[in-house]
Order: sequence, then structure tokens, then C-alpha cells
Amino acid sequence: MILINRIGSSITGSYGEVSFGIPFSKEKWDTLNEIVEQSTKVKKIADLKELYEQMKELTTINYKESIETECPDVFVNQATGKFYLKVGAKVSSVEMPKALVDRLLTSLEKGIDIEPLIKLWTRWLRNPILRKLNKNEQIIKSSNMFQYINAIWADPKVIENLITENGLSEEVAEERATLYQVKITQEGLLCTYKVSTEITKKYTLDDEGNQIIVPRYSKTIDEDTGIVSYDEPEHVEDRLFQPVMMGTGGDPFYCEGENGYIKPEHFIKVGCNHRLENWSQVNTNDNQSCVKGLHVGGLKYINGYQHDGTVTHNVFVDPMHVGAIPDIYSGDGAIRCLQYFVHSSFGGVNGSIYHSSEYASKTDGQWNDLRKDIIKDFGEINDSFREEVGELNEL
Repeated sequence: MILINRIGSSITGSYGEVSFGIPFSKEKWDTLNEIVEQSTKVKKIADLKELYEQMKELTTINYKESIETECPDVFVNQATGKFYLKVGAKVSSVEMPKALVDRLLTSLEKGIDIEPLIKLWTRWLRNPILRKLNKNEQIIKSSNMFQYINAIWADPKVIENLITENGLSEEVAEERATLYQVKITQEGLLCTYKVSTEITKKYTLDDEGNQIIVPRYSKTIDEDTGIVSYDEPEHVEDRLFQPVMMGTGGDPFYCEGENGYIKPEHFIKVGCNHRLENWSQVNTNDNQSCVKGLHVGGLKYINGYQHDGTVTHNVFVDPMHVGAIPDIYSGDGAIRCLQYFVHSSFGGVNGSIYHSSEYASKTDGQWNDLRKDIIKDFGEINDSFREEVGELNEL
């Protein structure tokens, strides 16, 4: 018996004892339906087996062909099923972790552009911490990185709102509220989050030269209502923040930009690049939490720090600056990194727009050289593997 069904963007079904699931296309759907119609009329087992063979051919996905056609920067070893970065005729020796491969295949099936994932992987291979590890350690580190990136989060508040305000069932509401915890830009940067507290006080001197603390923003009072209001900055770039957890603790970091600071402090400002002086200030052990480094995270991570009085920032992170990602399975740990760029804040109006392409421009302008450096630094696949590739390509 041959059965087929369409579920969303997929075609599922079975022929004989074989089940399958493939991406939907009108052409394939029509062809499969023709075979189903033929199967209802056959009288001989041999004829039915012939239809099974047609079903097998139509429902077997050639991931190697699909991936390599969609993205020439990827090579798939058909014998092992392993994926590698490719530059021209050269293939990197570093295999992509399963978590990344799964994301590539899922994106391909859904018609989602996989180029950002490839760029993210290339940036990740530039990471100096990764280069210091042996092959097995590289696989583990890379697996941790991409398992975290694949983590999803359904905000309970959003689910509740969809149920109460829109009348959706709990199941549908949860599905609609489920998102990847971190997003990926077209340039392969990570879109993460940072929670801070705004600094609303400042230091000054009184008439006698003594240090005093006063409100950062001038305030006025309505003479009729007694309501006090503050003359706050129009743009979020003119506000000053500190990390909600560390405050002035930990290593000071640079806050670089037009509105930044010359020397390392503990300040966060929108429109600025925030970085530590060197990698010795970042704990790169994925098995340790709450240790030194600049901390950012995904939606589940920031949910534990957001409360009245905090401010959440949108942050770009280049994978080459990621030192460690603990708590990969729960997804509620922080990404520890060397530097990040704050491009906006929730509830604040920017004076300027900071595109991800601007932050990535230093490397994007040299994209071909960047990929070639990966091959040079990590090496190509070995000779026996290249011979195997040649044999596969001749099949």
C-alpha cells in the first residue's frame, strides 16, 4: 500500500514498510499522487514493487546534491555523511558539528537561506580559542556552540497573552511563541541580549569642593499635581548603563565609540563596541559558569534577569569572539565573550541606526581572504581523503 499526506510544508507517507518525510513541492506532490492512483489498480506484486522503487527514488533526499547546489562553500563526503567548508577546490579539514548540519538541513527543507549559517561557521573557525584545541576538542567546542544556537524558547507571558487575548489553544499558542533564543544576521553574526541597570546618579562637587551625588537628569515638579518628572535624554545613546549582575565588579572593559570612554570602565552605552583587553580575561571552559568574561545570552537567559528597573539591550557578537557557552542543553547560560556591540535597547529610541553589516564590515570586505585563511590555518583534508573524494565524484 502507498499512502501520502501533506502536513504544512512537508509531504509524509509510506510505501510498504518504508515511511518517509520530504519537503513539499507541487510538482512532486502531483507525481506522487499519480503513483498512488496507479497503485490502486495493479494486480501483480511485481508491478507494486516497481511502484515502490519509483517511490524510493522520489522520496530519497540527496542532501549532498541539495546542499552543494544551494551553497558552493559546502562539501559533503557522501561516504561518511560529514560536512566541511569548501573554498574553490580546497576542502577544510574541520568537520561541521551535527548541530550545525541539522540546522542546515532543516533550513534547506524549509526554503530558508543557509548562507548566514555558513558565514557564522567561517567566523567561528577564525576563533583563536578553537585553534588552540586538538581535533576532538574542536568537535566538542563546536558542538556546544551550535547546540546553544539551536536552542529554542517559548516565553510564558507571550503564550498566556495569545491564549487570553487571541483565544488560541495552549498548543497553538506555544507553537507561535516558540523562537530560536539567538538569531543570526546575514553576515553570520549572533544577535544576543544583555540586561543592565541605568545609572541615574552622577558625581559632582558642591560649592566647598566636596564630592556629592546628584541626579543625572534634572527634575521638575508639577505645581498642581505634585508629580515629579525628569528631563531625560531623547536618544538612548545618551544614557549610561552597567551590567545588572556585576555592576562595578569583575574586570573593567573598553566602551569604544563616539560616545564611549578612553580607558576601561564598567559602563555600557548604545552604539559602542565593548571589549576586554585580552583573552586572559575570559574563562573559556564550557563546563564552568558565573566566571570571568563579558556575558551576553539568549531569550531564556535574559528572562532570569529582567525585572522592573532593568534595561535589555540588543547585542551583536562575532563568533570569533566567543570564549565559552555553558549550559548548552538548558539554554539559560551566558555566552562568555571577548567583545560585543550594543546596537539598541528595549524601550529606548536610537539617534542612529547601527547595521550588522557595519559591525561586520572589517571582515566582510575580505571575505574570500577570510575563507582562504581557514584552509591555511587548519589545513586541507588529507591525501587519502582527497582520493576518496575523487572516487566519489566519478560515481
